[in-house]
Amino acid sequence: MRLFVTSAACAAAICVLCAATNASMRADAGVLRVMTFNIQHGIDGSHKYNLQRAIDVIAKIQPDIVGLQEVTRNHPYYQCDDQPAAIAAGLRSATGRVWAVAYEQEWFTPNVECRDSGRGDGKETEGLAFLAPVDALGPTKTTPLPVSRIALAVRLASAGGLPIVVTHLASGKQNGEARRKEIDALLHWTEALGPTAILMGDFNAPPDDEVMRPVLALFRDAGGEATHGAQRIDYVLYRGPGLSLEKVEAVETASWFGAAASDHKPLLATFRK
Repeated sequence: MRLFVTSAACAAAICVLCAATNASMRADAGVLRVMTFNIQHGIDGSHKYNLQRAIDVIAKIQPDIVGLQEVTRNHPYYQCDDQPAAIAAGLRSATGRVWAVAYEQEWFTPNVECRDSGRGDGKETEGLAFLAPVDALGPTKTTPLPVSRIALAVRLASAGGLPIVVTHLASGKQNGEARRKEIDALLHWTEALGPTAILMGDFNAPPDDEVMRPVLALFRDAGGEATHGAQRIDYVLYRGPGLSLEKVEAVETASWFGAAASDHKPLLATFRK
């Protein structure tokens, strides 16, 4: 596993912000900050592989939990990195805190080039991940969705076992029917999670797309500005008692680094429990 190191100036700036954020979090335990972020396999806005950018973004924002999409392991194009482990280790280095991580693969290929070269431990995979600045996330479970997609759920221990789900639906204009089937399966599965839940991720459809109607009938949309080009296709959705939305922000990262951390903006929602 290869880890990346921030510059001294960047690390110092992040640590100062982290200290302020931690103090704020300790002062107000009733706040829950939830973020979804498609990291585009670690490709930044200059079209180069730079996983450190995603690490820096999460470290600077320090959400209570972040759900990531397009996370890889054992992929030759991405330096064979175990990205979930690398991100968790990078966050610990940047923030001085332990970050628990859960990863579930969506798909794999027969490619074992990384394993055979001694830089990996298995087949090339891509999937979803949760990270949170806690010792343990809480119990997780996964369900398959059509077209080789999945949903990953955690009952976040630090939020009293609140169910939080991350997913990544099929992309492309031609896959509208696939997204409809995925949403049907997803909503049926989330029924068992209880009356209060958060659902987030990259749905590859804007809010006015017909496929989003069933989702928005059952969940409230936290909203936010465009997250991918001129459209918002990334969501934090919520339902049930005990959650009050305070604010939501599509985070612009290009000004931090000179190039955006990904082709998606992180979407950060702040709730009061």
